[in-house]
Amino acid sequence: MTEAVSISIVVRCFNSERTLPRLLDKLDLQPGDEVVAVDSGSQDRTVEIAEARGGRVIFAPPPFNYSKSLNLGFRAARHPWVLVISSHAVPLVANLLGAYREAVSRLPEEVVVAYGPCAIDGQRYRPEEDGKIFNQDTYRQVFYLCGNANTLYRRSIWEAIPFDESIRTQEDREWIAAAMAAGKSMTLVSGARAINRSGYSLGYAYRKGYSDAVAAPHQPLARWELAVALASQVKRYLTTPMPWGNFVRSLAHQYGAYRGTHQSQNNSPTGVHWK
Repeated sequence: MTEAVSISIVVRCFNSERTLPRLLDKLDLQPGDEVVAVDSGSQDRTVEIAEARGGRVIFAPPPFNYSKSLNLGFRAARHPWVLVISSHAVPLVANLLGAYREAVSRLPEEVVVAYGPCAIDGQRYRPEEDGKIFNQDTYRQVFYLCGNANTLYRRSIWEAIPFDESIRTQEDREWIAAAMAAGKSMTLVSGARAINRSGYSLGYAYRKGYSDAVAAPHQPLARWELAVALASQVKRYLTTPMPWGNFVRSLAHQYGAYRGTHQSQNNSPTGVHWK
Protein backbone atom coordinates (compact mmCIF):
# COMPACT_ATOMS: atom_id res chain seq x y z
CA MET A 1 0.00 0.00 0.00
CA THR A 2 1.34 3.42 -1.01
CA GLU A 3 2.11 5.73 1.90
CA ALA A 4 -0.20 8.76 2.00
CA VAL A 5 1.38 11.98 0.74
CA SER A 6 1.41 14.80 3.30
CA ILE A 7 0.42 18.19 1.89
CA SER A 8 1.13 21.76 2.99
CA ILE A 9 -1.89 24.00 2.34
CA VAL A 10 -1.02 27.67 1.76
CA VAL A 11 -3.95 30.09 2.01
CA ARG A 12 -3.55 33.80 1.28
CA CYS A 13 -5.92 35.74 3.53
CA PHE A 14 -7.26 39.24 3.96
CA ASN A 15 -10.45 39.85 5.95
CA SER A 16 -11.57 36.33 5.10
CA GLU A 17 -13.70 35.51 8.15
CA ARG A 18 -16.81 34.78 6.06
CA THR A 19 -15.24 32.24 3.73
CA LEU A 20 -12.17 30.83 5.50
CA PRO A 21 -14.18 28.55 7.86
CA ARG A 22 -16.03 27.02 4.91
CA LEU A 23 -12.71 26.22 3.26
CA LEU A 24 -10.88 24.82 6.28
CA ASP A 25 -13.85 22.85 7.65
CA LYS A 26 -14.33 21.05 4.32
CA LEU A 27 -10.71 20.10 3.68
CA ASP A 28 -10.09 16.38 4.19
CA LEU A 29 -6.92 16.92 6.23
CA GLN A 30 -4.92 13.87 7.28
CA PRO A 31 -2.34 13.50 10.07
CA GLY A 32 0.85 15.15 8.83
CA ASP A 33 -0.87 17.79 6.68
CA GLU A 34 -0.39 21.42 7.65
CA VAL A 35 -2.21 24.70 6.98
CA VAL A 36 -0.17 27.87 6.50
CA ALA A 37 -2.29 31.04 6.40
CA VAL A 38 -0.48 34.06 4.97
CA ASP A 39 -2.30 37.11 6.27
CA SER A 40 -1.99 40.56 4.72
CA GLY A 41 -3.29 42.71 7.56
CA SER A 42 -6.79 41.39 8.27
CA GLN A 43 -8.90 43.51 10.62
CA ASP A 44 -11.54 40.86 11.25
CA ARG A 45 -11.40 37.38 12.84
CA THR A 46 -9.35 35.78 10.04
CA VAL A 47 -6.25 35.10 12.14
CA GLU A 48 -8.32 33.78 15.07
CA ILE A 49 -10.22 31.43 12.75
CA ALA A 50 -7.06 30.08 11.13
CA GLU A 51 -5.35 29.43 14.46
CA ALA A 52 -8.45 27.86 16.02
CA ARG A 53 -8.47 25.30 13.20
CA GLY A 54 -4.83 24.39 13.65
CA GLY A 55 -3.35 26.72 11.08
CA ARG A 56 0.03 28.40 11.35
CA VAL A 57 -0.24 32.12 10.54
CA ILE A 58 2.49 34.01 8.68
CA PHE A 59 2.16 37.78 8.45
CA ALA A 60 3.01 39.46 5.15
CA PRO A 61 4.38 43.00 5.62
CA PRO A 62 2.92 45.78 3.46
CA PRO A 63 2.67 46.71 0.69
CA PHE A 64 0.57 43.79 -0.56
CA ASN A 65 1.99 41.66 -3.36
CA TYR A 66 0.47 38.37 -4.52
CA SER A 67 3.89 36.87 -5.24
CA LYS A 68 5.35 37.98 -1.92
CA SER A 69 2.54 36.29 -0.02
CA LEU A 70 3.01 33.08 -1.98
CA ASN A 71 6.78 33.05 -1.50
CA LEU A 72 6.34 33.55 2.25
CA GLY A 73 3.91 30.62 2.34
CA PHE A 74 6.20 28.33 0.37
CA ARG A 75 9.18 29.19 2.59
CA ALA A 76 7.14 28.22 5.65
CA ALA A 77 5.78 25.01 4.07
CA ARG A 78 7.33 21.76 5.31
CA HIS A 79 6.18 19.22 2.74
CA PRO A 80 7.28 18.41 -0.84
CA TRP A 81 3.77 19.13 -2.16
CA VAL A 82 2.14 22.53 -1.53
CA LEU A 83 -1.50 23.29 -2.28
CA VAL A 84 -2.18 26.97 -2.96
CA ILE A 85 -5.90 27.59 -2.46
CA SER A 86 -7.86 30.83 -2.18
CA SER A 87 -9.41 31.73 1.16
CA HIS A 88 -12.72 32.08 -0.71
CA ALA A 89 -12.52 28.67 -2.39
CA VAL A 90 -15.03 26.18 -0.98
CA PRO A 91 -14.46 22.46 -1.73
CA LEU A 92 -17.35 20.82 -3.59
CA VAL A 93 -16.12 17.29 -2.90
CA ALA A 94 -15.41 15.51 0.36
CA ASN A 95 -12.00 14.32 -0.86
CA LEU A 96 -10.36 17.36 -2.48
CA LEU A 97 -6.99 16.58 -0.89
CA GLY A 98 -7.56 12.89 -1.48
CA ALA A 99 -7.98 13.51 -5.21
CA TYR A 100 -4.65 15.32 -5.26
CA ARG A 101 -2.96 12.58 -3.20
CA GLU A 102 -4.13 9.93 -5.63
CA ALA A 103 -2.92 12.00 -8.58
CA VAL A 104 0.57 12.74 -7.27
CA SER A 105 1.15 9.10 -6.34
CA ARG A 106 1.38 8.32 -10.05
CA LEU A 107 2.89 11.51 -11.51
CA PRO A 108 6.30 11.37 -13.21
CA GLU A 109 9.01 13.70 -11.89
CA GLU A 110 8.72 16.20 -14.72
CA VAL A 111 5.12 17.05 -13.71
CA VAL A 112 5.52 19.89 -11.22
CA VAL A 113 2.02 21.34 -10.92
CA ALA A 114 -1.55 20.02 -10.85
CA TYR A 115 -4.57 22.28 -11.36
CA GLY A 116 -7.97 21.64 -9.82
CA PRO A 117 -11.21 23.36 -10.92
CA CYS A 118 -12.31 26.45 -8.99
CA ALA A 119 -15.07 28.09 -11.01
CA ILE A 120 -17.67 30.68 -10.06
CA ASP A 121 -20.41 28.21 -11.00
CA GLY A 122 -18.78 25.15 -9.43
CA GLN A 123 -18.94 23.14 -12.64
CA ARG A 124 -16.24 20.76 -13.76
CA TYR A 125 -13.61 22.07 -16.11
CA ARG A 126 -12.63 19.85 -19.01
CA PRO A 127 -13.15 16.48 -17.26
CA GLU A 128 -12.12 14.81 -20.51
CA GLU A 129 -8.63 16.24 -19.93
CA ASP A 130 -8.32 14.78 -16.43
CA GLY A 131 -4.89 13.30 -15.81
CA LYS A 132 -3.45 14.34 -19.15
CA ILE A 133 0.06 15.76 -19.09
CA PHE A 134 0.75 19.05 -20.85
CA ASN A 135 4.18 20.38 -21.76
CA GLN A 136 5.71 23.42 -23.44
CA ASP A 137 4.07 22.56 -26.76
CA THR A 138 0.56 21.80 -25.49
CA TYR A 139 -0.16 23.62 -22.21
CA ARG A 140 -1.67 26.65 -23.97
CA GLN A 141 -4.70 24.45 -24.75
CA VAL A 142 -5.71 24.72 -21.09
CA PHE A 143 -3.90 27.95 -20.18
CA TYR A 144 -7.11 29.57 -18.95
CA LEU A 145 -7.15 27.04 -16.06
CA CYS A 146 -3.68 28.02 -14.85
CA GLY A 147 -4.33 30.10 -11.74
CA ASN A 148 -3.68 30.01 -8.01
CA ALA A 149 -7.22 29.46 -6.78
CA ASN A 150 -6.74 25.68 -6.35
CA THR A 151 -3.33 24.42 -7.43
CA LEU A 152 -0.84 21.83 -6.16
CA TYR A 153 2.90 22.45 -6.64
CA ARG A 154 6.07 20.49 -6.13
CA ARG A 155 7.90 22.64 -3.61
CA SER A 156 11.24 21.79 -5.26
CA ILE A 157 10.24 23.58 -8.46
CA TRP A 158 9.30 26.66 -6.45
CA GLU A 159 12.83 26.65 -5.01
CA ALA A 160 14.15 26.86 -8.57
CA ILE A 161 11.43 29.23 -9.85
CA PRO A 162 9.97 31.40 -7.07
CA PHE A 163 7.06 33.72 -7.82
CA ASP A 164 8.11 37.02 -9.36
CA GLU A 165 7.71 39.83 -6.81
CA SER A 166 8.52 42.51 -9.39
CA ILE A 167 5.05 42.23 -10.93
CA ARG A 168 1.67 43.31 -9.55
CA THR A 169 -0.57 40.49 -10.76
CA GLN A 170 -0.69 37.58 -13.25
CA GLU A 171 2.05 35.91 -11.18
CA ASP A 172 0.41 32.52 -11.77
CA ARG A 173 0.51 32.89 -15.56
CA GLU A 174 4.10 34.12 -15.52
CA TRP A 175 5.13 31.22 -13.30
CA ILE A 176 3.62 28.47 -15.43
CA ALA A 177 5.16 29.97 -18.58
CA ALA A 178 8.58 29.95 -16.89
CA ALA A 179 8.12 26.36 -15.67
CA MET A 180 7.11 25.14 -19.11
CA ALA A 181 10.06 26.96 -20.69
CA ALA A 182 12.30 25.10 -18.23
CA GLY A 183 11.06 21.79 -19.64
CA LYS A 184 8.55 20.95 -16.90
CA SER A 185 5.01 19.60 -17.33
CA MET A 186 1.56 20.10 -15.76
CA THR A 187 -1.61 18.11 -15.32
CA LEU A 188 -5.28 18.59 -14.42
CA VAL A 189 -7.10 16.93 -11.50
CA SER A 190 -10.77 17.50 -12.27
CA GLY A 191 -11.87 15.58 -9.17
CA ALA A 192 -10.39 18.22 -6.84
CA ARG A 193 -13.34 20.54 -7.36
CA ALA A 194 -14.04 23.81 -5.56
CA ILE A 195 -16.24 26.85 -6.11
CA ASN A 196 -15.13 30.46 -5.89
CA ARG A 197 -17.35 32.09 -3.25
CA SER A 198 -15.58 35.41 -2.80
CA GLY A 199 -17.53 38.04 -0.91
CA TYR A 200 -15.64 41.04 -2.22
CA SER A 201 -17.42 44.17 -3.38
CA LEU A 202 -18.46 44.98 -6.93
CA GLY A 203 -15.92 47.78 -6.90
CA TYR A 204 -13.16 45.34 -6.04
CA ALA A 205 -14.34 42.93 -8.76
CA TYR A 206 -14.20 45.78 -11.28
CA ARG A 207 -10.71 46.84 -10.16
CA LYS A 208 -9.43 43.25 -10.26
CA GLY A 209 -10.67 42.78 -13.83
CA TYR A 210 -9.19 46.12 -14.83
CA SER A 211 -5.83 45.39 -13.19
CA ASP A 212 -5.55 41.90 -14.68
CA ALA A 213 -6.31 43.23 -18.16
CA VAL A 214 -3.78 46.05 -17.89
CA ALA A 215 -1.12 43.61 -16.66
CA ALA A 216 -1.46 41.12 -19.51
CA PRO A 217 -0.62 41.57 -23.20
CA HIS A 218 -3.85 42.78 -24.80
CA GLN A 219 -5.64 44.55 -27.60
CA PRO A 220 -8.54 46.98 -26.96
CA LEU A 221 -11.84 45.11 -26.89
CA ALA A 222 -14.70 46.47 -28.99
CA ARG A 223 -18.10 47.13 -27.43
CA TRP A 224 -19.60 44.23 -29.31
CA GLU A 225 -16.97 41.93 -27.77
CA LEU A 226 -17.93 43.19 -24.32
CA ALA A 227 -21.59 42.54 -25.15
CA VAL A 228 -20.78 38.98 -26.24
CA ALA A 229 -18.77 38.36 -23.06
CA LEU A 230 -21.56 39.70 -20.82
CA ALA A 231 -24.16 37.68 -22.70
CA SER A 232 -22.03 34.58 -22.20
CA GLN A 233 -21.99 35.22 -18.45
CA VAL A 234 -25.77 35.65 -18.42
CA LYS A 235 -26.19 32.35 -20.27
CA ARG A 236 -23.82 30.68 -17.83
CA TYR A 237 -25.86 31.99 -14.91
CA LEU A 238 -29.14 30.77 -16.43
CA THR A 239 -27.83 27.29 -17.25
CA THR A 240 -25.65 26.47 -14.23
CA PRO A 241 -26.19 26.66 -10.45
CA MET A 242 -24.15 29.86 -10.10
CA PRO A 243 -24.74 31.91 -6.92
CA TRP A 244 -26.25 35.35 -7.60
CA GLY A 245 -23.35 37.13 -5.89
CA ASN A 246 -20.83 35.33 -8.08
CA PHE A 247 -22.82 36.28 -11.17
CA VAL A 248 -22.95 40.03 -10.52
CA ARG A 249 -19.28 40.08 -9.51
CA SER A 250 -18.40 38.30 -12.75
CA LEU A 251 -20.17 41.05 -14.69
CA ALA A 252 -18.26 43.75 -12.80
CA HIS A 253 -15.00 41.88 -13.37
CA GLN A 254 -15.75 41.53 -17.09
CA TYR A 255 -16.55 45.22 -17.44
CA GLY A 256 -13.36 46.13 -15.59
CA ALA A 257 -11.38 43.89 -17.92
CA TYR A 258 -12.98 45.58 -20.93
CA ARG A 259 -11.97 49.02 -19.64
CA GLY A 260 -8.50 47.78 -18.81
CA THR A 261 -7.86 46.64 -22.38
CA HIS A 262 -8.09 50.28 -23.43
CA GLN A 263 -5.04 51.18 -21.32
CA SER A 264 -1.36 50.55 -21.99
CA GLN A 265 0.08 47.31 -20.65
CA ASN A 266 1.64 47.79 -17.20
CA ASN A 267 2.33 45.05 -14.70
CA SER A 268 4.60 47.04 -12.40
CA PRO A 269 4.03 46.66 -8.63
CA THR A 270 3.31 50.39 -8.28
CA GLY A 271 -0.34 49.90 -9.12
CA VAL A 272 -2.70 51.29 -11.78
CA HIS A 273 -4.85 54.38 -12.12
CA TRP A 274 -8.49 53.27 -12.23
CA LYS A 275 -10.64 54.58 -15.07
